[in-house]
Formats: sequence, C-alpha cells, structure tokens
Amino acid sequence: MSQNPAHRAPIRRPQPQARIPTLGRTCLLLRRERKLTFAKAYARHGVSRSYLTEIEQDTRLPSLETLERMIDGYDADPLMARHLRELRAPAEDLPPTDYLRQCVRERTSAVVHLRDLDDRGVLAAYIDPLWNMLACNESFQAAVPGLTETQQIHTWLFSPPARNYFLDWPSEATHAVASSKTVLGRYRATEQAQHFMQILKQNPEFADLWTSSNRVAYGRNTGDLVHVHDPATGNPVSYSLSISTVTQTEYVLLVTAIRKPYSGPALRHPASNSRHASATRR
Repeated sequence: MSQNPAHRAPIRRPQPQARIPTLGRTCLLLRRERKLTFAKAYARHGVSRSYLTEIEQDTRLPSLETLERMIDGYDADPLMARHLRELRAPAEDLPPTDYLRQCVRERTSAVVHLRDLDDRGVLAAYIDPLWNMLACNESFQAAVPGLTETQQIHTWLFSPPARNYFLDWPSEATHAVASSKTVLGRYRATEQAQHFMQILKQNPEFADLWTSSNRVAYGRNTGDLVHVHDPATGNPVSYSLSISTVTQTEYVLLVTAIRKPYSGPALRHPASNSRHASATRR
C-alpha cells in the first residue's frame, strides 16, 4: 500500500440522514450549528463534556434545570426551546389513523359541518396531527388535485403535482419540514411517526431540507397566505388557512381555507416573455 499521502483515498464523512428528532440529537445539532466545541459549550452553559456527550448520544436525560441552562446557553429561540422541552417529556401516544378516520366519518355532526362549510364555499378537511387525511368536503377535494389519492398532506406536498400547484413551493416545503420536526418529536414513538419518516426520507428534496436546517415551526400564521394555481382555471389564487382542534378530541384537527384575492409573488405575463424571447433571437 502506498504511503504517499497524495495517493490515499479521501476520508468520506457519512452524509447526515433524516431521522425522527430526539432530545440528544437536537442538542448535538444545535451545538454544531453554533460551531461550538465542548469547551466553548461548557463556557456557555456549564455542562461538562462527559455529561453533554451522554446527553447528545441519548444515553442520559438531562434534568429540567440542566436543559434550561442549555437552552439559555445556546440562545435557543422560543420555538426551539418549546421543542426541546417536548423532546425531554415522554413521547405522546396517537390512535391509529384508520380508527380516527372511522370516528370522524361516523360522527354525524362532523360530516354535517363539512357540508355546511362546503355550502359557504369554504375548503375544509379533518386531519390527524401527522397530516393524514381523515375526511374532506367537495370544495377541498376539487381545489387540491391528487391529495385525496395519497391521503397524506406532506407526502403529496413532495410530489410533482404539488410543485406545479404551489406558486412558492420552496417556502411551503420548508415550512412543512420545520413543522414536521415538532410533530414527529412529540409522537416520536408511534408507528405513524415511524411510517411517516420511512416514506418521506426517501424523497431527496425532503431529506435535503430536513438535514440542512435545524429550524422548527408550530402551526401556521393565518396571515401567511397560501398561493396556488386554481385547478379549474389555471389562474393564481390565494387562501387563508386555519387549523383548529376539534373539541371532542385532541387527535383530530380541522383545516379550513378561505379564498382571498391573489396577493402572492409577481407573475410573469406569457406574452411579455414571448416578446422578450423574440427580441433576443433577433
């Protein structure tokens, strides 16, 4: 074997993989994101190297006091601080999706509410915390092509039809990944969470967004409109989304979308583009 360093094969570090969040893994990513050695991290929060190593390897659960010192030391924003506290708490249970779907469809009041919203022109759907579709009204089904076939909002979001549907797909995808981290962290021990990650981590765009940022999100600001192509006309349209918990259970959420005048990114006029292309050729 050659001893010449120039002939040695380069060291290839393993690529980061999309994984369901754990407290230790998230703390490790926070420290690396801030480019802190163990010594510099200790200077910030006073957690020794050996203790911090055990925390980051998920072999030791920090006390609440220690976790709060780490949150302060890493200058974690309120959303990340909430996420870390939830990861320290026991994982929450989640009933099977089919069971929740059956409960919604058998509850007369829930079905009637979807129809009432349909009559008012409001898109509406029931989902579980992991964005599995439980039921929706006709307006929702018509306005979001292909979603009812997949029955899973985030799986659909990373499909080719969704890329053409959203006018700002990168922003929607980034927010979806950030919100996935908090929900998967909360329900990290469930079969649904494992299945969610097993499917989506195979999508290169999802995996890249997941591993390239430590950002987390909770819910969606109602003022943050969604901008899409109307499937019926092809024209741009904006929607105001709202997500609320159904009073009978914390495991069923109601998503509503109200149509608004388009207020999204500026659109290029096809005729203008054609004239510009012709001028360029001349």
